[in-house]
Amino acid sequence: MEYINKMAKDAQNSLGSVLGSPKLTLYYFDIQGPVEPARLALTIGGIAFEDKRVTFDEMKAMRAAGELKGGGQLPQLHIGGAILSQSQAMGVYCAKLAGGGLCPSDPLAAARVDEVIQFVNEDVRGRCIYPTMDYNGAHLPDKKAQLRKELAEEKLPEKFKLLEAMMDSTYCCGDSLTLADLYVYGLLNWIGMGTLDGVSPNIIREHTKLTKLVATLDGHPQIKEWNASKNPKLPWL
Repeated sequence: MEYINKMAKDAQNSLGSVLGSPKLTLYYFDIQGPVEPARLALTIGGIAFEDKRVTFDEMKAMRAAGELKGGGQLPQLHIGGAILSQSQAMGVYCAKLAGGGLCPSDPLAAARVDEVIQFVNEDVRGRCIYPTMDYNGAHLPDKKAQLRKELAEEKLPEKFKLLEAMMDSTYCCGDSLTLADLYVYGLLNWIGMGTLDGVSPNIIREHTKLTKLVATLDGHPQIKEWNASKNPKLPWL
């Protein structure tokens, strides 16, 4: 029976490859997180995919069964018989599938999109926000409060000022929507929803360009429909 199931799965994947549209299944928790730009890119491009939301226990079971490839963690994007296991790679792949300029064909324009994404992921999330998440629960609550105060009053305003200076117009790169905007949107929604205690959404409201970007993407037809279906806390603005 297992052999038959494998043959059926291989046949389905082969058919998808022939038709140029392999089956896409995206595995992640029931949160937006770093995989949301990939979800949004597919949604904007009208690309069908299975949005598989799993629990932490389900993830552990997948790991025990050897089903998590690459880094052995979530998210995972199954593309027919292939698997991507890094969220930024998924975002780029999905944006290229979606087309519509999300990933510019011009090398310099594409590099500028990558630059903004790297700034969001490394400079803001990695260097500023993530270090404040190491002090949770009952141990060292005062240290966490101190780090969040610095984040809210110093680090995020500084990074947001730099981010606005990188923006060309309503959008980050050029005069139309790109993958860079989806990454910035995901970051700002994370903060705007009040997920980080001690960090007020007003930090975003104090930055005109960033506020306008959030409002613009909130009103994007496909994003608006997606949020209504998947993200009950949005829009927050």
